[in-house]
Amino acid sequence: MNYYIGAYYLIKLKAVDYGTIKGSEIFTCSSCINDSFFDSWAISWVSTEKSELERIKTTFNLNDKNIKEIQVWVDKKLDDEKLGWVNTFSDLKTLTEYKEKFFPNESEFETLSITFPEREINKTLESIKQIDSQSGEIGIYNNLKKMNIAHEKSEFLGYDIIGIEISGDVHSFHCHDLSNELKEKFGLLINEFGLIEKVSDWDKIMEFMNDQENGFEPVPWFYVKVNKIRN
Repeated sequence: MNYYIGAYYLIKLKAVDYGTIKGSEIFTCSSCINDSFFDSWAISWVSTEKSELERIKTTFNLNDKNIKEIQVWVDKKLDDEKLGWVNTFSDLKTLTEYKEKFFPNESEFETLSITFPEREINKTLESIKQIDSQSGEIGIYNNLKKMNIAHEKSEFLGYDIIGIEISGDVHSFHCHDLSNELKEKFGLLINEFGLIEKVSDWDKIMEFMNDQENGFEPVPWFYVKVNKIRN
């Protein structure tokens, strides 16, 4: 079965600070868990709280001048649809250019991609499409509708289960500290990357995740492959 590119991400792993997975590093693209080198702070017209901006400067070793330079570049790439809301890269070339231009000396980073299964494409696109003319397409939707298959060299790390907000923000099942529950209920195995190993039948798992009575965010949830791009 083919898997289609939803987005590329440039992230910095950080140890989880809650629950039964406290201290773990999870190879998820969710900015709830890891820091993204490209996020809303990098867009000129987005307001960022001062405390968060100071945290970003410390995390990525940036100053006001660096951030302004990033914003000029990012605004142009957003117009060209090379970047997407909220922290997605449309292609690996753009991600690499961004990394080399603004973070050339950064060594603690991961280049990841998420891909969606062919059999779920139509349902996925319908679930995350823009709902009115005032809201633009989120990055994952804009990429996924092109139905591109990745051709670059990469390492398959495992599966993540992600929930996609209308804003484009992405949650992981780890945001709810669900790994133990999923292991007990469905016999899943979680690997050293904090991701799910091969699953023979996703239907019951996704039915469980998309049942709001189970207490998850009222957003559509999907399973995706997470690949690490070889640098």
